[in-house]
Amino acid sequence: MELQLIRNATVKLRFGGVTFLIDPYLGEKYSQPSLAGRSKNPTVDLPCSIKEIVEGVDYIIVSHLHPDHFDDEAQRNLSRQAPIFCQPQDLDALMSSGFGNVRAIDRELDIEGVSITRTDCQHGAGEILPLMGTASGFVFRHLKEKTLYWCGDTIWYDGVQYVIDRHKPEVVVCHAGGNAFMHSYNVFGPAFSGDSEPLVMDAGQVLALCEYTSQARVVATHIGALDHDSLTREELRNRAITQVERGQLLIPGDGQKMIF
Repeated sequence: MELQLIRNATVKLRFGGVTFLIDPYLGEKYSQPSLAGRSKNPTVDLPCSIKEIVEGVDYIIVSHLHPDHFDDEAQRNLSRQAPIFCQPQDLDALMSSGFGNVRAIDRELDIEGVSITRTDCQHGAGEILPLMGTASGFVFRHLKEKTLYWCGDTIWYDGVQYVIDRHKPEVVVCHAGGNAFMHSYNVFGPAFSGDSEPLVMDAGQVLALCEYTSQARVVATHIGALDHDSLTREELRNRAITQVERGQLLIPGDGQKMIF
């Protein structure tokens, strides 16, 4: 298994001889609106060209349709016949956007010897949760690979524990920017009346994940590309020094490749 972090949640995964591009977020730096009033997004450049990112990709996986997971630039640069897997809630929207080779993963799918199981997410808590919609994670299995759990946009909750207990992943990719919305920069209008709780895992939740799945390698992504992050890579690294066994938690930089 080779996993390359591109930026934010976007990863290029070589697994069981098949190459997946997950949640392509390919827009230029500062090409999208601010989410927290601090900066336009994304706040960093891509680490390589879009041509390099899409080269050799066999399948696209879109976990949900938030613009930091599947943006206009990705749609412009992908073939309209590119094979895309998605959650059932997004099938019609993707097909209406002109993509003609889209398949929803209801629960499990086998493709070229790779088994993909779609998992549930809790994309926040409290008042913000119904505003965030449905997101999905995915478990990847292959006879010759370690089991991978790509958690998706979720906080640490009993649903994540259930997936770990059931599938016993050896590699877990979590979204760890602690992203949150502030009422002082309200992008939702009257439906949102206060500061939100984290939408994805924050430092404390990542450490809880590491403790719960102590035999797995944990990869923290979804950090450093959005202006509503509440956590930096350095802050997470410093928190983990005294609380996580050395080598368990990996916090890759954009463009970095990891082999398991």
